[in-house]
Order: sequence, then C-alpha cells, then structure tokens
Amino acid sequence: MTMRAFRAAVVCVSIAFALPHSVSATPFPQLLPDAVNFESTVREDRGSSLPLGPACGGEAALTLACRAFVVTLRNIGTRTVHLSRIACQEPVVNFEVKEPNSSSGWWPISQLSRPKCTPWSYANLRLRPGEATEYSTRLVSQNRPAESFAPVAPRSYTVHARWLLWGCTENPEGTDCLVPLQVMKANSWGGPTTGDVEFQTPVEVISKETEVDSPALPDLGRLKLGFEVSLASEQEVAEERKRFATACATDPGTSIECTVFHYAIRNLGDRPIRNGRFTCSDYSILPEYRTDDGDWKQLQSRLVACTANIFFQTPILPGKAAEGYFTLRGLAPQFDTSPLYPAGDYKIHFRFQSQACFASPDGSFCIQSPKEQVAAFSNVVGIHATAFIASGSSR
Repeated sequence: MTMRAFRAAVVCVSIAFALPHSVSATPFPQLLPDAVNFESTVREDRGSSLPLGPACGGEAALTLACRAFVVTLRNIGTRTVHLSRIACQEPVVNFEVKEPNSSSGWWPISQLSRPKCTPWSYANLRLRPGEATEYSTRLVSQNRPAESFAPVAPRSYTVHARWLLWGCTENPEGTDCLVPLQVMKANSWGGPTTGDVEFQTPVEVISKETEVDSPALPDLGRLKLGFEVSLASEQEVAEERKRFATACATDPGTSIECTVFHYAIRNLGDRPIRNGRFTCSDYSILPEYRTDDGDWKQLQSRLVACTANIFFQTPILPGKAAEGYFTLRGLAPQFDTSPLYPAGDYKIHFRFQSQACFASPDGSFCIQSPKEQVAAFSNVVGIHATAFIASGSSR
C-alpha cells in the first residue's frame, strides 16, 4: 500500500497562540514586572534523560535538532511574582538561532504546540526575588514538531530562548494575587474554560545566548527513487475535474490538454526521504512527446508571473510512495501544449528531477542532502486523444 503524502509548506508566518494564553492586539493590562526584572539563560544538556521520540532515532539523534536544552528563569526584581500556565501544558518557550539574513536577525528552530490536554487546570508558581525555575526540553519532541529547516548542517549555531510569561505581582507582599485570576469560567466562543489570567499582556524574556555545534553525519549513501505515471481512473478524473480551469470544464477529458495523470514517486531505498517542489517555478516533472519521426521533444515552458513561489516537501518512508494527480496545463511552470491540440494517438513520458534529502526516521525533517539527485524518465503512456479547442480559454 502507498502512503498518501502530507505536505509541509515552507512559509515564514507570524506565530499566533490559541487560548489559553492568547496574544492579541487588544491593549490588555500587564500584570507582571517588565522583562528587565527577569534573567534567563539557556544551556545544552548533554546528559539529558528526556526521551528521543520517533523523529530522533538513528543518525537524527546526533543532530542539533534532537538535542536537549535547559532554560532557567530567575526573578532578579524586588517584587514577588506568580506565574500561570495550564498544568498539563509546557511553559511557552521557543528557541531561535542567529540568522543575519532574516529580518529580525534570528530564525525559529523549535516552537511549542499546545494541544488540549488533561487535567485542564492551572498551575501557580511563586517566585520570590532571587528564586528561579527551570524548563527542560528537546528541540524536537512530542509538543515541538520539527521545523521544515531544522538545524542539522554541520556547523556552530548561536541559540537563545524566548519565554512568554503570564501571571501577576504580589501587592501587598504575601497575598496570592493569582488565585482569583485562575478561576475557570465559560467563554462566549465555546472554547475551553479559562480564567481572567489570560486577558493580560504577557512579558517576554529573552535568554542569554549560547554556542552549540551540530556534527557532520556519516555519508548516508545514494538516493533510490522510482517515478511512475499512468492515466487516472474515471473516479479520480471526476474528483480532479472539479479543479479544472474553464477551458476543461466542458471537455470530455479525452484531449491531452485535459487528460488527468496519476503519478507516484517511490522510495526504493532503505531510508526515509523528503522530496521538495516549488509551487510555480517547478521543473521536477517535465513532459516530453514522441514526434512523427520518432524523436522525443520537450514541451516549451511559458513565462508567467510568480508572486508566491513556495517550496514544500513531502516525506516518503522506505517502500512507500508519494502520489498525486496533474494535467499538462496544471504543471508548474506552465507549458505550451499547442503541439498536442490536434486529435490523434500520442506517446508521452515525463522527465523527473528530484529535490530530495535523507530524513529523520518519521520523515519530519531533513538530516542530510545527498551528493547527487535522481534524474529519471517515467514509463511511456499512450493516449488516443480528441482535439482540444483553445479559443476563449485562458491559462
């Protein structure tokens, strides 16, 4: 059986935290002292006993992406504070590496996801002046999905952590300011019950920097991929026709322009991989047709405007395949298919060029680029096609 591929679109987007502890543009009050009243440090924990998890087996365990870190938060102010979080969730701590080419100078490498959990109740941590608390985690863990560009390249990295804090300040000293704020209440949008502690402006504390290394991995060998193309079944064609452009909406589906192809990229090796494609400047699948004199000729691509060229990757486990559908007019880049408009019998195959990497055991992130990519031809597909009339259509 084949594995239906899931896709990870690599897009830099702003981070939104769902309730509890949501960050909103609304000017909620700040109930904790400013960030200068806290000090945070981060260090690598080489001797950590935290479980590695399904993503961090084998060679992946050696990379920085699977390392454990300890973040320490200390109250260096003059007031006692109470920190709040849902007891079954982790503190909101995210990790970044220094990246001079990014707009902020930093790039996220580990961000916390916060699923619903039990028991759904609050924790109340009291920190008097001089007291500290610690948080330990691996950069990839159950609640920290791997980033698309995980820190695995063999080099040194500068890392810091960002810790978001919700809570309150004792006033007067010795009174528990947090208890009344953590009373669970129903909300108007039907989400989980929350307390008033959520409706405040959190304080973000940025840790001091630390230098860590990710080692070079042993050579993982050569990619072994197969590429197959076939005509889609009637049921598959019906599903794909819903996404056809106007030009193919009334076509019976027997012209080459509107023919739906099924493809499978098969992982023939013994290691998980991730294969990538671009949304509008992609040359990984190139159609060629056999001319009357028996030669193979590639269709010419058209120049088109590309405003959102996104690179996305598909994990493929050993022995599995990434499958999908396409029409010639739907491939990126767009091809001039006019040589195939007349009715007739055609032979067509596709040149495949991989953009793959060797991946972690679960396929969630790349751990090494191969020395060579795979370039191969698909099998030949024969088509008895009706004529395609292009008048009034737009590409």
